[in-house]
Amino acid sequence: MSSAPVPVPAPAPAPVPVLASASEAVRAAHSLAAELAADASARDREGGFPYRAAQLLSRSGLLGIRVPAEYGGAGVDQRTVAEVFRILAAADGALAQIPQSHFAFVDALLVAGAEELRREVFGAVLAGARVGNAASERGGRTAADFRTRVLETADGLRLQGTKHYATGALGAEWIAVYALLDDELAIVFVPGDTPGVRLLDDWTGMGQRATGSGTARFDDVPVAAHRVIRPWTQPAARRGWWLAGRLAHTAIDVGIAENALADGLAYLAARARVSPGLPFDTPGDDPLVQHGVGVAATRARAARLLLADAARAIDLAWAGDDDADVRDARLVLDQAKAFAADVAVQVSSELFTWTGTSATDDRHNLHRHWRNARTHTLHDPNGWKYASAGAALVRQAHENIAASDIS
Repeated sequence: MSSAPVPVPAPAPAPVPVLASASEAVRAAHSLAAELAADASARDREGGFPYRAAQLLSRSGLLGIRVPAEYGGAGVDQRTVAEVFRILAAADGALAQIPQSHFAFVDALLVAGAEELRREVFGAVLAGARVGNAASERGGRTAADFRTRVLETADGLRLQGTKHYATGALGAEWIAVYALLDDELAIVFVPGDTPGVRLLDDWTGMGQRATGSGTARFDDVPVAAHRVIRPWTQPAARRGWWLAGRLAHTAIDVGIAENALADGLAYLAARARVSPGLPFDTPGDDPLVQHGVGVAATRARAARLLLADAARAIDLAWAGDDDADVRDARLVLDQAKAFAADVAVQVSSELFTWTGTSATDDRHNLHRHWRNARTHTLHDPNGWKYASAGAALVRQAHENIAASDIS
């Protein structure tokens, strides 16, 4: 009589660590980035949602760092969150975009969430749950034209509509959906496994391929009333909670630029050849190459410093209740975001002028940095960020003149 082997149960996954401070968050980000960097090019080639990498993110504890101490988290500031995004994007710009909405919606709950919803979502987040995004739609005259609705029925509230570019929704335990309720915009928190939720991994952009920014469909999805929030109507919204989402996008652009710079330098040192007729032993001896590298590195560093400056301004706006602080934060953020977007595109393109034609070989996949930068920086019309900052400065100048005339 033969006996079948007794199956050995898989070990239970280790509990998700609850990171207790900003320094722990930064260390965890560096540790995760080191693991993500090794497979970043392969994920870009494969496309589709990177489930394994997203699971590593969930198990890192980083998703809970913004949860306040009274709910069991570290409650880190926006400067720390921005640094985490920069570190992750310097390893994989696409992966770093997946949690961008997660942190934005955690902030929305801090502004407007009912206590029941906060405890529900924050507890799940500390255990590794991710909040995905379902905001953008197609077909409207502007990006702010929404057709998705929460309908009042005899059976309670029901969510109906279709979203596109739903970054982070695939595999997420919670999905935050922009929808109209009584013709007013609201954010609806829906568990990802709710009946009627259908997520499609159909993102086909040339860059940011591994973000899973696909389609989300909601067909008669039941909605609990306490899971509907309107942060825009809350007095605390004056603190500019919505600026933090743009800060994360800025950090991603800075990280992409730094990733492109690092990979370009590595290729230059290891593989690039001197062009015929030039009197140099290595390409790195060429003063024109050195100049190009110096310009790129300086711009990347300046973008990083502007990012930190914007994060400090946003933290100041969060800490107080002063509309002037929010205006100042928006000004600095507009400058930081516009500059970081320019730098990401420039550095990821210019690296080929130092490395030469061989660096364009598809097997090296160095072009992914430019594809990622070009795709990600299209979230906002960049010229309008400079114009917005300029308008604010001109307005301040007029106000200063008016004040001096009065005195």
